[in-house]
Amino acid sequence: MSKTIPDRDAQALTVVTVLAVLIVSGAVIWSAVAIGGLLSLAFPVWISYGIAAVFDLMWIGLMILEWSTRYDTERVRLPRNAGWAALLLSMTLITAHGSAQGFLWVGLAGAAVSLLAKSYWHIVMRTTGARLDPEAVTSVKVRRDAVHADLALIAVSRQLTRLTAKADAEKEALGIGVSAETPAHAVERVTETTTQPSHVVETPTQVVSPASQGVSHPSQPVETGVSQLITRLKGGETLSAQSAADLLGVSRATGGRRLAEAKAALSKVNGSP
Repeated sequence: MSKTIPDRDAQALTVVTVLAVLIVSGAVIWSAVAIGGLLSLAFPVWISYGIAAVFDLMWIGLMILEWSTRYDTERVRLPRNAGWAALLLSMTLITAHGSAQGFLWVGLAGAAVSLLAKSYWHIVMRTTGARLDPEAVTSVKVRRDAVHADLALIAVSRQLTRLTAKADAEKEALGIGVSAETPAHAVERVTETTTQPSHVVETPTQVVSPASQGVSHPSQPVETGVSQLITRLKGGETLSAQSAADLLGVSRATGGRRLAEAKAALSKVNGSP
């Protein structure tokens, strides 16, 4: 039976982590006592010491965020910089407490405890974290952006589904027609680009206009703006998908669909095949 060889690296990392927790705990205690004593000069003691812990907990929480975003070179800057700023504020208050008590050097020593605690954690993160070359950073960013895009679309789809259901309920209560657009169409408007037309076929709005009535009354007004486009086409105006979108205040793909419906309706009225 083979003998299990202890993982000395893992054991060393465990010791380092335990030491970091102890150092940070000591810094929080000292900071809470010092800042709490300073605040108690103007506020009740029980409030002062409770609020005093907030200052160190702030930079500790930001340090955790820094660790969670360590492979994102853009997002990691905010928690890192904010963490050092929060630490500076905490150190200033600790020093002010020592000065107010007539022991400036004691205040400076207490401030140094918080500085050493955060510096130690920063060194641990920098030493144990994986190093990525520029190509790996780019690859990670591309994959992360793709996943975030999927999550965003799921959230948008869920939100639009709720909003569509709410709007349809309101319209039904008011006795007007419900929305002809499904949540899938709404999500499509969010994700579509200006170069690719939408592949989702929207049910065209029916236009009641017998050929025998002529082109003077091509259709009844519709909410989608198709009748407005028909009127402009009858006037000889040349419209594109983009110009139709600008006219109706919709996306380019939706404007293209509305324009296609208007041309189709006008062709039926004129008797074109």
